[in-house]
Amino acid sequence: MPFDTNKEQVIREAFRLTKPAAYIGRLELSFREQMRRLLSFLTLLVVLVILMFGAWYLSRTCLPAGILRGYFVRLFSMRAGEFTFWTVFLANLLPFFGVQFMNLFRVRKHAGGLYILPVLWILVGVIYGTNSFVFAAEPLPFSIPILWERTGFTELLAYTLSYEASRDWALWEQQGLGQVRRLGARRWSPQAEDMAYWFAGLLLLVFSVAREVT
Repeated sequence: MPFDTNKEQVIREAFRLTKPAAYIGRLELSFREQMRRLLSFLTLLVVLVILMFGAWYLSRTCLPAGILRGYFVRLFSMRAGEFTFWTVFLANLLPFFGVQFMNLFRVRKHAGGLYILPVLWILVGVIYGTNSFVFAAEPLPFSIPILWERTGFTELLAYTLSYEASRDWALWEQQGLGQVRRLGARRWSPQAEDMAYWFAGLLLLVFSVAREVT
C-alpha cells in the first residue's frame, strides 16, 4: 500500500508539472501561427503596393490626364452626393464589405476577395497617375511619401485588412460560371485573430475618412 500511494503521488506531481508545459507549448504554437499569418499579410501588402506603383507609373506615362475624372464625378454623385464624413464613410463600406462577401466563395483554392483586391489597388494607381480625382488639383508626384500623405493608401490598407480578416470564411466553392458548391457542413465562425484584423481595418477606415473630409 505505501508503494501504491507513493506511485500515485508521483503521477499526480508529474501531471501537475506537465500542465504548464503543455499550456506554454500551445501558446508558442499559436504565436508561430500568428507570425506566419502576419508575414503572409505583409507579403501580400508589398505585392499590392508594387502593383499600385506599377499602374501609377504606366498610367502617368501612357494615359491622358483626367481620363477617369468624369466617371468618378458621376460615381461620387450617386454614392455620396455631399462631401461629409458619413456619406464618404458609407461609400467606402461598399468595398470594405464587398471583399468580405467575395471571401465567402473559394475560387481555385483561394479566397474570392483575392481576385478583387488587386483591382482596387491598380485602380487607385491609375487614379493617381492620371490625376482623375473628383476634386483634382496639381498632379501627384511619383513618390513613396504619397503613401502616408494621401488617404487613398490608408483606405486600401483598410480593405486589405478586411480581406485578411475574412480570408478563411469561405462557405461555398465557385466551380465555374454560375456553379457553386456548398463546402460541406462548414459554418461561418470567425476567430479572435480574425476580428482583430477586422476591427483594425474598420478603425483605419474611420481614421482615413475623417482625415479626408477635414
